[in-house]
Amino acid sequence: MKSSFSGDFLYLWYFMQNLSYELIQLLTRPQPIAVLSHEYPDGDGFCASLFIAGWLAHNDREAHIITDGDNLDRYAHLMEDEVVKSYTPDMVYDTLVVLDCNNSDRLGARAALLDKAQRVLVVDHHVVENNPIRADYSYIDQSFASVGAILFEAMEPQLAQMPSELRSRMAACLYTTILNDTNNFTNGNTNSRVLSQAARMASHGILPHLLYQQYFQNQSPAEIRYIGQVLSTIELHFEGKLLVMVARQEVAEENGINAEDVLNITRWVQGAKGIEAIIFIREDAPGDYKLSFRSGKVDVSSFAARFGGGGHRSASGCSLEGDLQEIKAMMISQMGEVLARA
Repeated sequence: MKSSFSGDFLYLWYFMQNLSYELIQLLTRPQPIAVLSHEYPDGDGFCASLFIAGWLAHNDREAHIITDGDNLDRYAHLMEDEVVKSYTPDMVYDTLVVLDCNNSDRLGARAALLDKAQRVLVVDHHVVENNPIRADYSYIDQSFASVGAILFEAMEPQLAQMPSELRSRMAACLYTTILNDTNNFTNGNTNSRVLSQAARMASHGILPHLLYQQYFQNQSPAEIRYIGQVLSTIELHFEGKLLVMVARQEVAEENGINAEDVLNITRWVQGAKGIEAIIFIREDAPGDYKLSFRSGKVDVSSFAARFGGGGHRSASGCSLEGDLQEIKAMMISQMGEVLARA
């Protein structure tokens, strides 16, 4: 079954009941279950994975969160006994749960697990992209602020039945998915529904101010210095409508940090006066770049799709290989055309 529905309460209730049923059916699967999110895990996909793995473990089902070997230190305050494994080609799982991702390309090498699985479930809130995952069940609803918010609507009764300590930690995981994808309730996807969900999560004993500090304010002095150096690369184009930043690999190395561990640099410039779009280019290796696009005016999801990426209308990204200056010039030119038509 597939849906991408944002209708009234009755329809939403119906689809949430179906999703809840499909998730509960996971408890009948005898083999370990693999839980995956997209490459470069963020506070939505990974924390939603923690929730599913924690709920399955609470119900005596073995679950493994499969990553690409990413550094997950920023989530240490949310993790306890969840099993996190780095992907290896010999892995085989009967059942996969894919969260915050509907495009097999965004799983990277882990996409090989799809062909070996007997059952695949996908829960996501992104625009359906190229190379969609062939799933036995999909729930894709772009009206939700985060995939964790979808899981909360579907599994709120199950959350309420957990022991208090586990319930609080699982609620904190789900709350962090909202923190991440609303940028602490400052993005355009902040609405009455997401505020209601956050309030209900908070009723389970979490401390919102502490979660904010742990997630957004835990940078080391070296990481803050790195952020400052990246901000110093700001360029403005098209009469100040386009802001471009570049993070070279050598800057991260000079500061002794992993650039992937620095959370969402674009939030430091979002909302700058007169800016209609942001391009952030991060060098991960020579000739290997991760690009992030932000805009409150144009659809950057469709822009990212031109280059094999995707995401949300206001926040998307892609990965490219090539020469930095050529990539940068191409991005500026093409984004300029998009802004001119807006």
